[in-house]
Amino acid sequence: MEQFETKGLVIREVAVGEADKLLTLFTPEKGKITVSAKGAASLKSRYMTSSQLFSYSSFVLKKSKKYFYISEADVIENFFGIRFDIEKLSLATYICEVIDYLAVEEVGDEDLLRLTLNTLYALSEKKDLPVSQIKASFELRAASVSGFEPDLNCCAVCGKAEFPKGAVLDVMNGRLLCPECANDPANELENEQTRTANVRLKLSASSLEAARFTAYAPLEKYLSYTLDRSEMPLFGACCERYLLSHIEHGFKSLDYYNDLIRYGYSNE
Repeated sequence: MEQFETKGLVIREVAVGEADKLLTLFTPEKGKITVSAKGAASLKSRYMTSSQLFSYSSFVLKKSKKYFYISEADVIENFFGIRFDIEKLSLATYICEVIDYLAVEEVGDEDLLRLTLNTLYALSEKKDLPVSQIKASFELRAASVSGFEPDLNCCAVCGKAEFPKGAVLDVMNGRLLCPECANDPANELENEQTRTANVRLKLSASSLEAARFTAYAPLEKYLSYTLDRSEMPLFGACCERYLLSHIEHGFKSLDYYNDLIRYGYSNE
């Protein structure tokens, strides 16, 4: 029976019978894998904590014909600060659903895993960081890491790099347009020949700078920027739309999170 040691983040759990669970782990070496956790739902199980959703643990796994099984497990980080705040809990659930969709079975993706761990840590421990900023930054950086990085350096048509009055993000082409080029009918005609959907979002100058930092900063620092709270709704809507438009997939957990915010269940 194959056996190997790995670290993994529990991004999905499904109850099986009274005490067993099927886990989806996101690991650096094998990407997304399915693991059987016998008895892990029992309060007496030594794997109960390490097999919880959002837990990042070290595992010794054995593989049969169908599944990996837990042989040993020890918690590294369980992101405790997420678990008793409904806004953070719902956002963390959405983050894990996005990763479950983006990750590939048995194909490692260390950057995507690092992004997820950094985001969950910030959500759990960075009390001075707005939850809406964490969400928006994760969405844009997840798109970038997954092959949909936008070119935010300059206008794709005229090459202008400074935008004191803001700019336009051409979502499906992953490019930036200055207001003048965005309003030029000639450019609109050219674009229609190359894209399947016309999704354009306005970005203020400060939101553009935040997007540039989020997309291009070193992964360990991608949340280290400030943006006025009045700008956050625009920035957040842009990042959410950018990710969802490129992966062409919706998430019930996102609908739930947005409903929470809509009805005032936010600490911001």
